[in-house]
Amino acid sequence: MKTVSYSPFNRFFRCIILFVSLQLSLTTLSQTTDITTETSSYPWNIYKNVSLSTVEIIKINGYAAETHHVITEDGYILELHRISSSKSGQKPTKNFPVFFHHAFLSSSAGWVLGGADTSLSMQLADDGYDVWLANSRGNTYSRKHVSLNYKQKAYWNFSLHEIGTYDLPAAFDYILMKTNASQLHYIGYSMGTTVFYIMASERPEYQSKIRSQISLAPVAYFSHTRSPIKYIAPYAKMMNIAYQRISNGMAMPQTTMKMIFASTVCGGKMTQKLICQRGIIFFICGSDPQHFNTKLIPLIMGHYPSGTSSMVPEHFAQIKLKDVFGRYDYGSVINLERYNSTEPPAYDLTSIRVPITLMYGKNDLVADVQDVMRLKSQLPRLMDAVMIDNPYCNHVDFLWSLKVNEHVNDPIKETLRKTDDVNWKYSGPNPPKSKDVLHVGGNVSDGSIGNSGHVNISSSVADVGVGGIADANGNVSIGDGGHFNISNSAAGADVSNSSNVNLGSGGAANISGGDVPSDLDYFAKNLRRIIADAMPKSMDRDGDRAVFERERALQETLLAEAIEFVRSLQKKYGPELDRQKSSTSAARHGNAEQVVASPNEVPAR
Repeated sequence: MKTVSYSPFNRFFRCIILFVSLQLSLTTLSQTTDITTETSSYPWNIYKNVSLSTVEIIKINGYAAETHHVITEDGYILELHRISSSKSGQKPTKNFPVFFHHAFLSSSAGWVLGGADTSLSMQLADDGYDVWLANSRGNTYSRKHVSLNYKQKAYWNFSLHEIGTYDLPAAFDYILMKTNASQLHYIGYSMGTTVFYIMASERPEYQSKIRSQISLAPVAYFSHTRSPIKYIAPYAKMMNIAYQRISNGMAMPQTTMKMIFASTVCGGKMTQKLICQRGIIFFICGSDPQHFNTKLIPLIMGHYPSGTSSMVPEHFAQIKLKDVFGRYDYGSVINLERYNSTEPPAYDLTSIRVPITLMYGKNDLVADVQDVMRLKSQLPRLMDAVMIDNPYCNHVDFLWSLKVNEHVNDPIKETLRKTDDVNWKYSGPNPPKSKDVLHVGGNVSDGSIGNSGHVNISSSVADVGVGGIADANGNVSIGDGGHFNISNSAAGADVSNSSNVNLGSGGAANISGGDVPSDLDYFAKNLRRIIADAMPKSMDRDGDRAVFERERALQETLLAEAIEFVRSLQKKYGPELDRQKSSTSAARHGNAEQVVASPNEVPAR
């Protein structure tokens, strides 16, 4: 292995990155502070606007704002923020209120950071809509419960499923009661779309309460996600265990230290671009230096991350690794108790009868176009699927692009003008008669498998991603997002070290007796190519190539540090994870009664 020597500057730089990684990744309970208190009474604010609450930001921009609290069926107390009038003081005049739901690790603040000039929530208030902003359980504003304290482990026992099946229905009922409306419009961004699909499939009685749904950067599948964080997915379980030990399952809350980081590091001229813009935002979401509003970086990082349960990122990782949009996997023992099956059930997207508009970006590393198209094929009442007219549109441009009005806000306003008419009715294609979804390109006879296809090779099973090829000789070519898992293979399926297993981008392999590197090893060895592949392919100008080459080089340096950080977690918590895997394997082979539940396998409340 090649040894790399570091200059004093590089060693200092490595220390800075390690500090940043620790602050963004592991947080102890003693660091956590409640920062939702008013700050305007102080004559001088060390954080400037970075520490202002959502309500304060709304009021500073000249709008009336209200705070409301909702109690869910399972006792969580959620905080909703309402923009109750326009900037001129006009009360809502539209027929149906608009409900906004934020992204992963975000809060209601994400919808107002850009101010009235670019924030859709404020613009819709000016257009006469009654605007409501969600805060999911566990984030900065929704950290209360009727009987639990947020420092207790039981408080953090929730995944995406609970946000969708408990938080959303409670918010809908409350808003419709307060406004006397029969329906509401739903605008979700990233995770805000995920939990909506969960709600609609698991709580179908609420579908009739949704007038229309607009999905920004929709997330239901990750088969083709190009974000380098996909290589961390196999370690999400390990990270969950770490959070369980350190903070009872509370992951990445908003803290005073992080706000200082936002106002200093992300506010500094050099460090803002180097660490906050390129090393965090562009690395995860996609590079768009021409259109991203860099002035908002201190504000964004001051409000992000806002905290959640460590089970939520693990739930996302499970969706990626299983290639199934399904419920949280507690392990075989608890799965049997909850689901009457060792595997969690999938959500039925074809059962959703809400009119949905999808909006997605070509350069979105998280919500890849191919995954959005897969989602699109399963939604029976699709109004429209709109690709943003910007080849560099990334995952955060839906909120904070310099051209967000032209590319996102104006098209949404047009959709709402149409659907807010009381006489409007959905007139799109009829829902499919069958719940079965055709997998594109599936052809078992010649061994070629399309999206998420499965093929039996003797007694081995290969789960092959897009472009995957499998033949009867044990030769498997796995496309983007494909997974290959062989154990106890029978004659005819060659899984020795001479087997031909080709992994595409994001491919994962686990072969008993085979010499195949782990995902993290693969990631480290192919880091340069992986980051280069994540950069936009089409360039408008020759100068763009130089810009994105600099982006690639900086991200490579930063990501190398992140890999070392994950390795340290693996070394500390890996043995415990291996023991849990062995227990799960035993349960799946009929020895469930001998399995001891893992720390994460707690009975339902």
